[in-house]
Order: sequence, then structure tokens, then C-alpha cells
Amino acid sequence: MPANRIQEVDPAAPVDPMHGDMYTPRPRGTFLSIIGPGFLSGMAGNDPSAVTAYAVNGAVAGYGQLWLMFLSTPLYQAVQFACAKIGRVSQRGLSEILREHYGRPLAGLISLLLVISNLALIGADLSAIGSGLELITGLRWYWFVIPVGVVLWYVMVYHNFETFKKVFLTMSFAFATYILTAFFSHADWKAVLVNTLVPHLGFDFTSISSAVALLGATLSPYSMFWQAQKEKEQKRPGTAKQQMRSAEIDVATGTIGGNLVSYFIIICTSATLFVHHQSINTAVDAARALEPLAGPLARYLFAIGLIGAGIVAIPVLVSSASYAVAGTFDWPSGLSKRPWQDAGFYLVLTAALLVGLIIALLGINPIRLIFWANVLAGVLAPLLVITILIIGNNRRIMRDQRLSLIHNFFLVLSTAIVIVAVAMLFYGLATGRGG
Repeated sequence: MPANRIQEVDPAAPVDPMHGDMYTPRPRGTFLSIIGPGFLSGMAGNDPSAVTAYAVNGAVAGYGQLWLMFLSTPLYQAVQFACAKIGRVSQRGLSEILREHYGRPLAGLISLLLVISNLALIGADLSAIGSGLELITGLRWYWFVIPVGVVLWYVMVYHNFETFKKVFLTMSFAFATYILTAFFSHADWKAVLVNTLVPHLGFDFTSISSAVALLGATLSPYSMFWQAQKEKEQKRPGTAKQQMRSAEIDVATGTIGGNLVSYFIIICTSATLFVHHQSINTAVDAARALEPLAGPLARYLFAIGLIGAGIVAIPVLVSSASYAVAGTFDWPSGLSKRPWQDAGFYLVLTAALLVGLIIALLGINPIRLIFWANVLAGVLAPLLVITILIIGNNRRIMRDQRLSLIHNFFLVLSTAIVIVAVAMLFYGLATGRGG
């Protein structure tokens, strides 16, 4: 075979027993060669709304729910890997699978739930970016919402967002400063260890709603759709087995890295705000948790993180909603194509961003909007995890690569935990404790 034909071999094709893997491209063995949508999804999961939810959790519950953050990491990893496996094996997005195998009505219902959750988070993240710019400029946050939305729309529709994504993803790493800050904030490390390993939950409405928001920020519905869709599109080198292994490492890197930052956000706000009985009502309040390390620069560091993470997260939110709707109606989709090639996809994208702008400008306090948007995500999460569980064990879809027993266990466990938390939340609302 000529050398220039080596790359034309299908990497997922069976290996020739005469030649082994000699014609199959192998992974280079470097970290960057396996990083893909799993890493981006895990790190983009720490978008401004999620960071704020974690900060509020620490300020409200102290160290008390660190065990839930610790427990949610393997659950989150199992959910995201299940989505990646479904996308890679079936070469379909979740909404496409639902439409083809379970009917358009169910696909439409699941997509509608995702869109509702995403719209709330888009509005919350636009408010958060505005709050970050307010910290830097002193101008009120709402003056920035429309310009930011217009710029993001223009970049997504007419430019390659991948180029800009790298810059803003780097900015979002400012949140990693929380890991260092924790060691300067005089945290009670004995209490941290005990609350990480010993599960317990307060039964007051504030604690329960904080737990649901934490779970919603971690097991975010949009990241499930995004992971399956992008793994389907991801070109990974190697055999089918090597590709799946690369996807597993990719997902683990993103989920563990993202949740590690989240864990230390809770520690920092517990050590700096909770112990002094300070609540989070503005972005300035949330930034105070970084003061033990950054001092007066804390507000600017927090602002950079908000802006960078928000600009990465909003396109993910908008496009995942567009992919879900497009898959439901069998429309062509993809940010790599021009608007006139994928008119339906870009129409949904534009409408989602426009509704997000309206939500952001309703005058709701940005911190409250962000918090309750994540509560809504937590309410919807178990429905989507159940959907993934059913798809991942469907022989017609997954053939001989159905989800393993351990992955099924973690998916069932994550569903049960979130359902219990949501049931307690609704019980608190029904009995008037949430009023």
C-alpha cells in the first residue's frame, strides 16, 4: 500500500489479521492527542452560573455539602462517558436517536426540556458576563448584556469560534485560583475532610435548594447533549477500542479537573463568607472569597474568570439547544456550515440567544437568576439521565457495546440521588418552607 493511503483507512474498521494495526493510525500518546469534547465539556461546566451556584452553596451551607460534590464526581464522569459512548457507537446525537428509535414526540419533549433549561442558563450567563464587566468598569451590568449577545451571535454565525474559544477558555482558568486561595483562607481542614467523607444534609429549604442547584450545576443537561453530539463529530486516531479509551480519558480529565475547581470554590466561600455569616447577593460578594490570596485584585481576577467562562459556555448552551431541535426535526446541523446551508439550525440558535437576552434583561437579580437556573437544571437532570440509561442499554442502538454494569450502577445512583433531592425541594415548596 502506498504511504499516502495510510490515513485513508477507516480507524474503526476491523484489523487485518495479516498485518495487525500496521495500517491503522495510532494515538501519539500525548495528552493533547486525546483531549477533545470531554475536556471542554468538563471545564465549560464551570461556567459563571455553575461557579456562582458553588459559591452560594459554600456561603449558605458551609462545608456541609462537600460530600455531595465529592460523590457527584464519579456520577458526572459516568454520565458524560455514557453520552460519549452513545455518540461514538451510534454516530448520532441524543435527539436523533430518540427520533429514530422512540418517535418524534418523545424526542420533541426531551429537546423542549433541554431548551427550557438552556434558555435560563443563557440568560444567567449573560448576566454573569455583565457582572464581570461591571466589576472592571464600574458601569451597571445590564449595559453590557446586549453588546455581548450581539458579538457572540456574530462570531458563532460568521466566524470560526474555535479560534476565540482557546483564548477565553484560558481566561476561565482564573477560577483555578480558588485552589490556591483555599490554602490562604484559614480553612478548617479537619471539618473539610469530615464533611467530604461523611454524607449528611440539612432538611431546611435553603440547604435542599442549594443541594439541587449544586447537582444541577454538575450534572448539567446541556453537557449531556453536547458530549454525545461532539463525540460523534470528534476524529480520534487508533482502533475502535483505542478511540473509546481516549474518549474515557478525555471525559475523566474534564470531569475531575472541573469538579476539583468546584470543590475548592465551596471551601473558599465556606472559609471566608460562611464563617462570617456573609451572603452572596452580588458578584462583588462572590469575589470576596479570593481576597485571602489576591487582596484588592480579587474582584478583577473573579471578573476575568466570569467573562472568559461565560463566553465559552454560552455558545455551548446555544448550540446544544440547536443540535437538539435540529436532531428532532431531522434538519442538517453544524457550526461549520453557513447559515443558508443550515437555516433551521441557525434560526434556533438565534432565537435561543434572543430569548436569553430577554431573560437577562427582566431585571432579576443576577445572583438569584443564576441560582434558580441551576435549580431548574437539577430538576430536569434525572429525566435526561434516565433517557441516557435506556439508550445506552438498547441493543439495537449500541449493538455489542452497551453500557457496562459499573456505568449502569452509577447512572442509577445519580438518578436516585437527584430525584430524592428534587422531591425534598418540592416538598419544601408545597409545605411553604420555600416561601
